Amino acid sequence: MSKAPVQVPCPWHQEEMARLLDQHQRERLPHALLLAGPEGIGKYRLAQSLMQTLLCRQPSAGVACGQCEACHLSTAGTHPDMHVLTPEGGSRAIKIDQVRRLVEFCSRTAQFGGGRLALLSPAEALNRSAQNALLKTLEEPGPGMTLILVSHQPSLLLPTVRSRCQQRLLPVPAADQALSWLTPQVGEVAPALLDAAQGAPLKALVLQDADWFSDRRRLAEQVLRVAQGRLSPAQGAQALAAFEPDTMARILYGWLARATRLAALGGAAIPAGEGDAQLEPLLRQLADTVPVARLMRATQRIQEGRRQILAGANPNKELLMEQWMLVLVGVDAALQ
Repeated sequence: MSKAPVQVPCPWHQEEMARLLDQHQRERLPHALLLAGPEGIGKYRLAQSLMQTLLCRQPSAGVACGQCEACHLSTAGTHPDMHVLTPEGGSRAIKIDQVRRLVEFCSRTAQFGGGRLALLSPAEALNRSAQNALLKTLEEPGPGMTLILVSHQPSLLLPTVRSRCQQRLLPVPAADQALSWLTPQVGEVAPALLDAAQGAPLKALVLQDADWFSDRRRLAEQVLRVAQGRLSPAQGAQALAAFEPDTMARILYGWLARATRLAALGGAAIPAGEGDAQLEPLLRQLADTVPVARLMRATQRIQEGRRQILAGANPNKELLMEQWMLVLVGVDAALQ
């Protein structure tokens, strides 16, 4: 039997993987585990690797062997003792019907005689009804059942869901560790990609093909011109609205956070290997133009807008981004 392509945790999650497997060996692994942290740091990859390793009949060196029947089934997504819930059919939500299928799965007997596992990602995609439908299963999933929830925004989960899970808060990896993993894959653009992804390496890997990334200097110039009064907030918003609100919220938040840091550092240089060489001069000008308190207020408003979007809001893109630009120039229009 050929070796199956099993999932391996990212280097910065190997210690966490070892801790989880140690818990399992001591029969202390929780029946409901919540892996929480920023998007794009490898939480789903860690969850997949843990699931495949726990299903494997002969794991080796802390990962699934890739050779047994269980590994071939789990990597193909057909293992009868695993269940994966993600948004289906282009939806952004995990619906209650999917949760009902999970509840039914949890009531079954393991077909391979070992444990059974379910993976839900992203957990915040569960709407309120779906989360409520999951509560009893989270509390009493049944013998040998382990549920792994992956969340980028755990604050969007009901407190009753969070309280039934053992949470593991996973931060972004250290910049040097992230760059050592990313650079061989993307080359010299790695620091710029990592900066654009707010330090999340897997997100950075995806961003190299994003339309806005190749256009980032022009977009940053538009923001700077608005801050300097050379462009109206409405004109600046028009350029930004060519991209999805959630995407631009993340980008603007990162740029303004960087400008805030530059302002705090004064004339000090950012450590070598950090930041985006194309954008650094523009962000320094932004830091010199906008008072720190206003930069911080703008980042807060952008974060509030992003939370609304993640919660399901569908705002007018140009109006939302114009409101963000108005805050940047000192007009505190409340987000709608």
